[in-house]
Amino acid sequence: MNNNYIKVSIKGRNVNNYLKWLIKQKLEINKINIINHKELEVLVHYKDYKKLTKYSKTYKIKVIRKYGLLKLKETIINNKIIIISIIISIFILNYLSNIVFSIDIISNNQEWITFLNKELDKNGIKKYKLKKDYREIEVIKNKILEDNKDVLEWLEIIESGTKYIVRYVERKKEIKESEYDYQSITSSKNAIITEIKAYNGEKVKDVNEYVKKNDTIISGVMEKTDGTKIYTKGNGIVYGEVWYKIEVEYPYVYYEEKVTGNHKKVFFIELLNKKFPIFPYKKYRNFKNNKKYINENPLELLRFSYEELYEVIVYEDIYTKDEVIDKAIEKASTKLLENNNKIVEIKNIIILDKIDLNSKIKLNLFFSVKEDITKVVEIKKELLEEKTT
Repeated sequence: MNNNYIKVSIKGRNVNNYLKWLIKQKLEINKINIINHKELEVLVHYKDYKKLTKYSKTYKIKVIRKYGLLKLKETIINNKIIIISIIISIFILNYLSNIVFSIDIISNNQEWITFLNKELDKNGIKKYKLKKDYREIEVIKNKILEDNKDVLEWLEIIESGTKYIVRYVERKKEIKESEYDYQSITSSKNAIITEIKAYNGEKVKDVNEYVKKNDTIISGVMEKTDGTKIYTKGNGIVYGEVWYKIEVEYPYVYYEEKVTGNHKKVFFIELLNKKFPIFPYKKYRNFKNNKKYINENPLELLRFSYEELYEVIVYEDIYTKDEVIDKAIEKASTKLLENNNKIVEIKNIIILDKIDLNSKIKLNLFFSVKEDITKVVEIKKELLEEKTT
């Protein structure tokens, strides 16, 4: 349907005669407003506008207002400089917002900062270059981890506006068990021995025997019947039952948000505290947003802004008391195993204390575990011989 209307003012000696002429012309007149006998206003289609001037040159025809696409076209023409400036500003801002202006590596170690900067630069992440999308970041992150798996345990690269925030965990170097010419196997902590695998040397402790930290279990010093000592390299593995006390808390209502990696940038026009998207977009069901203004002055009636929307998945559960206790025990068990790679298995868990804090449960737990308690100790033959002489 054509909606290109114009409101026209007609002035002359007798507008009634003019009005009769209009009716005879069978023009589609949508609205007539007679001001007085010398002036009237009519609302007509734009295509009929030129016909209005054919009746008489003595009537003054003036356009008062335009509607529909005509009005939009007039507004664009009258404000073309402002509109072009806004469009250029949006494109410039969009371009600048996709450039990396800084890379923050969270570390107090300058050597690590230098090392990671080189790795990022080598893989295309550097200042004043375009940002990578989520998939590219994941590929780069995994490549850096793979190339440096001997020194890097974990790496995270987070986009925050026009900068990247980099966090890392240094891989702990596994301390190799020392190899000595003469050595014994001792206990690394207080425990009850559950298994002894002696490959060389003399067992001086038995299974189910309680040992204290540093007690010898497989000795590298053996004595003949005549009192002569034989020094050897005691070798083996010892497992023992070890005990831990852990305090843990867990809420009745569990809530967690996880970012999926999908994100989009949406530009808005804000007028009188109402915002309208410049371009249509599909909303995420759940998201976090980071809002920034293009023109910062809050007193301006018309402002331009953009939001970075990050899709999130929301996990929310309400647990019964028994479920909370199970979840708390599971959390404590996971934490214990993650922090101690010597633990082979968890044998038993006892709840020592249980405190209900209304919104959460607090547990004091006793863990009994099977753990590798092997500790290698060097035998200094010379010192032993000095003591016996």
